[in-house]
Amino acid sequence: MKNAFIVLAYLLISISCVAQEKAQQISNSGLPKEFFRRWKLDYGTADGSKIDLSQAPHDEYEFKQNGKYVLYIEDGSLLTGTWEYDEKEKVVYTKRDDGELNGRITEIKPGSITLVPDGKGISGTMFEKFKFYYKPN
Repeated sequence: MKNAFIVLAYLLISISCVAQEKAQQISNSGLPKEFFRRWKLDYGTADGSKIDLSQAPHDEYEFKQNGKYVLYIEDGSLLTGTWEYDEKEKVVYTKRDDGELNGRITEIKPGSITLVPDGKGISGTMFEKFKFYYKPN
């Protein structure tokens, strides 16, 4: 009887894991497979004008299919967070690990993505008018 309980518990846990994975795949269904790769900063704009990023750190994003991302900082450190795709808006929202919104990916093409800074720290600042364009690494 004890062995049957262990087998049943194992089966329930396995089914739960498969269901969670399937739900994540469904939420990714509107995204092109090319999105799930590493992206490096190409250029930025402010109010539609190209800005000089030669002195800026050239960080890289990697988006994973499990709803997480890694931000590789030029100095070798890493930041992690989560992302959510809104199929209705066709926008990917990026959030820090603490759940706070920090950006929106408003365009996804095979050869580029467009990241717009967003969230509490951006509202009312000059960064509201910035866009950053990334290309595959």
